[in-house]
Amino acid sequence: MKTLAKYHSSLDITQTGPNNYDLTAVAQVGANNGWEKIVGQIFVSECYFDLAGLAINDKTIYPAGITVQRGNVPTFNNAIPGDNILVLDVITSIPIDVNAGQTILDWFNVGPGFPGSTLNFEHVLYYRGRRWTTDLDTNNQFPMKADEWQAGSMEPTASDRLYSYRVVLVGLNATATRIITTNARHVMQVDTKEEPEYEYLMRLKRSYELQQQPDVD
Repeated sequence: MKTLAKYHSSLDITQTGPNNYDLTAVAQVGANNGWEKIVGQIFVSECYFDLAGLAINDKTIYPAGITVQRGNVPTFNNAIPGDNILVLDVITSIPIDVNAGQTILDWFNVGPGFPGSTLNFEHVLYYRGRRWTTDLDTNNQFPMKADEWQAGSMEPTASDRLYSYRVVLVGLNATATRIITTNARHVMQVDTKEEPEYEYLMRLKRSYELQQQPDVD
């Protein structure tokens, strides 16, 4: 059993206009490393797990457990009750073009791997969403976690890579002048097993096909 981890730094953004945020020019120490802005309200951090060392000797990789660790809670500056953000943590078996736009929007509209998404269940090994919002008690600085949900296939793979994404969407009409999310770590426990040759070759073929083009159910 091996434990693998990928780190996503905190995100530090500043409101620059109605429904528009940008990466803070002088960000909190350690923040914004690897983050990019997709549109005015959506930011993405992406990296990948390199599995080549585990797939040696033609063994299949079986995820045994996946979770998200975080270093702290988000903070808002000058917020009012109702300001909110959605934070998605996603691990996939294929790379995603985050600048394509529609893929990320689908993640918020229907969820990655669900019908109507550009990904299918097999593509998405792990998906967790959280909504953080201010209320009358927490407005102005510390939002509370209002909802949490998760899904994923935990599908075995013969691929050399798995892809790790953290996505933040700021709610429409937010008034917070600055938002800082917590940093996070995607942690996987995986095992390797040797399958019968025919099964392994079919899984290798399937992993290759998934890398080439999304296959939507």
